[in-house]
Amino acid sequence: MRILKITGSVLAVLLISLLAFFTYQFWPRTVETLADINAKIPAPTTSTGVRISAFSTGYNESPEAVIYSGGSVFETHKSVYSGFIIEHPKATILLEGGVGENIGAEHAANFNAFERQLFAYTKTQTARERMIGANYDPSKIDRVLLTHLHWDHGAVIPDFDGVPIMTTNAELAFARAEAPTNFSIFEEHLNRKNTNWQPFDLSDVPYGPFKQSFDMFLDGSIVAVPLGGHTNGSIGVFVTTDQGQRYFFIGDASWSLDAVKNANPKIPLVQGLVDHDKAQTELTLALLHEVYKDNPEIQFVPTHDGPIVDLLAQFPKFE
Repeated sequence: MRILKITGSVLAVLLISLLAFFTYQFWPRTVETLADINAKIPAPTTSTGVRISAFSTGYNESPEAVIYSGGSVFETHKSVYSGFIIEHPKATILLEGGVGENIGAEHAANFNAFERQLFAYTKTQTARERMIGANYDPSKIDRVLLTHLHWDHGAVIPDFDGVPIMTTNAELAFARAEAPTNFSIFEEHLNRKNTNWQPFDLSDVPYGPFKQSFDMFLDGSIVAVPLGGHTNGSIGVFVTTDQGQRYFFIGDASWSLDAVKNANPKIPLVQGLVDHDKAQTELTLALLHEVYKDNPEIQFVPTHDGPIVDLLAQFPKFE
């Protein structure tokens, strides 16, 4: 009888502990917002000559509750590994790019069995494969612009040997320092012999509420801004098409547009796994929330938000 009582007590403690854990992880949370700021973003004053096309290279599905705090346990969120071809009169840019041809071997070399299962996905076609299949010459890509260098962004690098790879100097330094111990960064993406790194610094020129910016062509058509926290040098990119449609590509600052709308951060477990600086990531989310509210004409595009990526013209169509 005593053994049964002890066993019952142990089970009760375990159940209470599990309940406490899941309550902590999935209890809806919001970040403290910045409602007193003016977050209006300036628009280009002339036509940009820019057109844009979207694609994905693979996907996975998970409950919304895993993607952001307050998400539904019962609703499925489709996460994609996306890329965007931006044709500017002066150059053609591949923004992001999804996973590359070597991703299977890279996963096997860098992830243990648990991590491979955690980051499992269904592969479709790489950026290069999609271009070749649509008779779009991959050599038209003049630059690859990455919001940050986690594996699911840097994985496109080996498929574009020799093409200038652009990210911030801060991000490249961060990735190289973190790669030996951070499972989200693959060293082979950083140390390839044929990679043509062309990192850049953000200037101290404000862009709306952002204190720094990088205007790629000095015409307001493609402007990078800091979105630190997820990684040290993460950026977001504003793009304005020739038709006047405006986009804000926010990388992994948030994985869901709904989370930006409602100021919901990632759940604590996920934050600990993927965000370098939790406090800074939440400050960035608070700023994104205000930018979203003050600029209803701008379409926010989290890199992995499948339904939002699908709203853009799908390659080989452009808009």
